[in-house]
Amino acid sequence: MKSYFSLSLVVFFLGALGLRGAESIDDVMKRAVLDYEQRLRQSNDELIQTRARIAKEKAPMLQAMRAAEDRIIAAETEINRLETAQEQFAENHRKLAKDADGMRKNESYVNTLAHDSLGAFEDGLLPGEKQFLPEKIEALRESFGDLSKLTGGQKAVDVVTLLLEQVQQSLGGYRVQGSSLIDGNNQMVAGTFAFVGPEAFFRSDQGTVAGTVRQREGTGLAVTFPLPEWKPAEAEAFFQGRPGTIFADASAGKALRLKETKGTVWQHINKGGVVSYAILFVGLIALSLIGQKIYDLSRMAVDTPQPVQRCLDAIAAGDDKSAGPLVRSLKTSTRELFTMGLRHRNESRELLEERLTAVLLRQRLHFERRLPLLAVIATAAPLMGLLGTVTGMVRTFTLITVFGTGNAGKLASGISEVLVATELGLLVAIPTLVAHGFLSQRIQKNLALLERYALEFVTTARSEASRTAVKESLPV
Repeated sequence: MKSYFSLSLVVFFLGALGLRGAESIDDVMKRAVLDYEQRLRQSNDELIQTRARIAKEKAPMLQAMRAAEDRIIAAETEINRLETAQEQFAENHRKLAKDADGMRKNESYVNTLAHDSLGAFEDGLLPGEKQFLPEKIEALRESFGDLSKLTGGQKAVDVVTLLLEQVQQSLGGYRVQGSSLIDGNNQMVAGTFAFVGPEAFFRSDQGTVAGTVRQREGTGLAVTFPLPEWKPAEAEAFFQGRPGTIFADASAGKALRLKETKGTVWQHINKGGVVSYAILFVGLIALSLIGQKIYDLSRMAVDTPQPVQRCLDAIAAGDDKSAGPLVRSLKTSTRELFTMGLRHRNESRELLEERLTAVLLRQRLHFERRLPLLAVIATAAPLMGLLGTVTGMVRTFTLITVFGTGNAGKLASGISEVLVATELGLLVAIPTLVAHGFLSQRIQKNLALLERYALEFVTTARSEASRTAVKESLPV
């Protein structure tokens, strides 16, 4: 308003200055006042209209603002609710993930337990039962595949179902048609298996064979051991389901198993594998060398000091007639040494010693030959046995990796088989080492005696030569 009033005054004075020549100041003032009043009324009307419009539009705007504020509050509430729900979802997700991980571990444990139970069940089957369940067991084993990738527990349920069916069938015993080897002749005979508790029995269709059944190690075949004391009538009644008599093995098959494991010597050696044959070959070489060295030692005949001393006395006395027969009566090695000495006794001491040393060296080389080879065999045989044991243990641990440790009996059997190589190595090494020590001691003893006799001969021959030279230098 003030600015508008000031503007009017300015217009008024400008108009007064411009029209002062035409109108009076009163007229101008009146017209200006009228104009001012008119404009003032117009401005008041506009102000009233504006206030009315503002008052009219204020309520909806306040309502809209309150509605917007309500929506903002609702949105903030929804955001808080969603954030809380998100945190709850994350917590639930962690719990579910933890539960799922626990379920996977339990599932893996159950599958592993079912797999091991299947293996233990297969290992624990009675002799003869394996020929009736191979397809089911093999199908279940193949269905497991890689245990780390197996999902679901249906395979474990299938294993439990198979075990339950077998337990239900085994209650009270049952009979099945099949075939079995007969101990002694190894003939496959058709007949009837009867499974009662921990025992399995077999009776041929002709009724000629009836006995207890055991499983042959390494083949998995059922072998029937006939029981001569089992009367045919009682055996027939038992296999037909009537009351009868059976023979239970108090050793639970251990006696028969021990009988089977003994086998022949060749079968025992064959358990050690290729290394056992190598050890046997080395043993044969050692045996031939020992025989040869014993023969050489028998030819290495060295006299005792008494006859040698008689020869030396004859040589010292210069009695060639007596010395010759005495030398020829000596044993082979001593005779060769003294013959060479008599032949060259007139030579110088150094030359005589060289000739006798040559005889000793020749005899040493002859009689000590192949003794180092015996020592090598005595040292190498246990190492070859250890090699066979190590290679066998590697195979055993490979089987453990594949099939597990469910059957301790099989593991013990495998370990006992790999120790056969060590056993054979020691059997070759110990006699070879003893023989080498004995032969070396006897040969060294004889060579030492020959060296002593050679030294005594040189001393005696030089003494006899000195006396002869003294006699020749004396005047007649």
